[in-house]
Amino acid sequence: MRRADQVTGIIVLIFSSVLMEGSRRLPPSATFGPGAGFLPFWLGALLALLSILLIVNAFRRPVVSATKRIFPSGRVLLTLGAAIAGLAVYILTLEILGFLVGTGLLTAFLLGFVGREKWYTTILVAVLNAAGLYLVFQVLLGVNLPANRFGF
Repeated sequence: MRRADQVTGIIVLIFSSVLMEGSRRLPPSATFGPGAGFLPFWLGALLALLSILLIVNAFRRPVVSATKRIFPSGRVLLTLGAAIAGLAVYILTLEILGFLVGTGLLTAFLLGFVGREKWYTTILVAVLNAAGLYLVFQVLLGVNLPANRFGF
């Protein structure tokens, strides 16, 4: 894990440097507030800081023997495959089921099958998730969500 953190930190540091350099070409301020370059620059700076912390922590961590497996196996691999399959089915059926029904079913699948939660918790969270997303996007923000043939 130490080597992976070092490599990841270096890659993210390079990416954040490119992001900050690219955002310098955009105006940092506008007439009434921050310009187009303000947010990307500071997000790149935060990303650079976090990647430097990751690299430093990776160098400070002791080297562990390579007896530990890197890739998941057994039940963990099955759970990971089920989550990926559920997301693939969600993407393929989004136009047929609509956003709210599809998202509710995906949430129920991920909580019930993948997360192995109790059925009443799964149903409650799935319904509240779909209702909350509807409330935020459709009602408050006025964004039309993909609907099925029945309008929801």
